Amino acid sequence: MTSRTDLPDSTARHTRGMKPEPVTPTEARQGFRGRPVLIVLLAGIVLAMLVWIPAEWWGNSIAPESPSNQPVQETAPSPAENTPVQG
Repeated sequence: MTSRTDLPDSTARHTRGMKPEPVTPTEARQGFRGRPVLIVLLAGIVLAMLVWIPAEWWGNSIAPESPSNQPVQETAPSPAENTPVQG
């Protein structure tokens, strides 16, 4: 069985013996390129940004001030504290 869809079905009575019609590249194209596609793409980007920006702000507002996964920096004692007191 052929996979071409522009050929008439040889088993159907009303198309038996018909020859395929030539199709121009413009007619064969499924859709049109240009402004409508650009508008859909830009609208999708704008909608994604409208959701992402508030979610980012909200995530930053509920974030803890000192995350527990960061190491705590301990200060080393000064040399004056380590010297023994003589007296």
